[in-house]
Amino acid sequence: MPTSRQPKRRSGSGVLAIDTAPAMPRIVALGGGTGLPVLLSGLKEALFPRERVTWARRDRLTAVVTVADDGGSSGRLRQTYGMLPPGDIRNCLLALSSGQSMLAPLFNFRFGGTQDVGGHSLGNLILSALTQLENDFCAAVEHAGRMLGICGRILPATLAEVTVTAQFDDGTSIAGESRIASRRQQIRRVRLEPAGARVLPDAVAAIEAADVIAIGPGSLYTSLIPILLVEGVVEALNRARGRVLLVMNLMTEPGETEAFTAVDHLLAIRRHAPKIRIDDVLLNTTPIAPALLARYSAAGAVPVTIDREILRALGYRPLERDLLRADLKIRHDPGKLAHAVIDSVVNRETK
Repeated sequence: MPTSRQPKRRSGSGVLAIDTAPAMPRIVALGGGTGLPVLLSGLKEALFPRERVTWARRDRLTAVVTVADDGGSSGRLRQTYGMLPPGDIRNCLLALSSGQSMLAPLFNFRFGGTQDVGGHSLGNLILSALTQLENDFCAAVEHAGRMLGICGRILPATLAEVTVTAQFDDGTSIAGESRIASRRQQIRRVRLEPAGARVLPDAVAAIEAADVIAIGPGSLYTSLIPILLVEGVVEALNRARGRVLLVMNLMTEPGETEAFTAVDHLLAIRRHAPKIRIDDVLLNTTPIAPALLARYSAAGAVPVTIDREILRALGYRPLERDLLRADLKIRHDPGKLAHAVIDSVVNRETK
């Protein structure tokens, strides 16, 4: 990780100014769904404090996003236009958008009703229009990022049109991320179809240059494992000079990861990606209010058990932190999560 301060730079007015911000680590975040934007929003505040972000300095933070979503607005646009699903990308754009952008509320606006544009978010439609204008999904995301003044970069994991297929313990299979999630049944394996989807070269370069690569949080079988199944991702992680960190989910998911411990999550990842290198596992140790636990337990979700000694025996470094947000829901606090990820680079002693 760089330790020196940044050199002189030219301000927007043409005047040279001394950049006194301390050097920051380069971080890559892998995932999708609702978990990745939580981490990104915290990292945005931590990595780009009190400064106007120059486009050239975005490499402090790169999001590599799964593109297997097939439900809702994303699924409809994917089916109609043959484009990559924009929903997870849009959520990441919003998470990284500057507070000064007036366009963020528009990107987040969702039309009511069921006809025509009903159910679509305006951000998804804008990404669809930009993709058609640019004839290039990555260029469309880049353009949208400039519109929103985002801090960092956002890349799709692959440009291939892929679908997640899950095989369940009863031997049945279902194709489609949205259908898998609604099945709420124990999953044996997932795979990407068609096989052979290659990782984006820019994503490989970002992973290899990062000081830390964070995987998660997110749904194990529909967000995290699918991105690791993209050809070239695991190889890039294994070549990376930085630490590879798994952000453990706070709660199990009904059916999919029922009764899973932290080790069970890692074993599931290793079954799908046997050669993957993971150095650290970030775990929440803050107790959850009993009333909240009871409500989630009634829906089939319980806290992920921390089996720290087994983690250590398997070669992982458990990092135990207060990561919980004080809220009416059980979820990660963006700021606490971001600082824990950064601390994993700065402070490497075993906890």
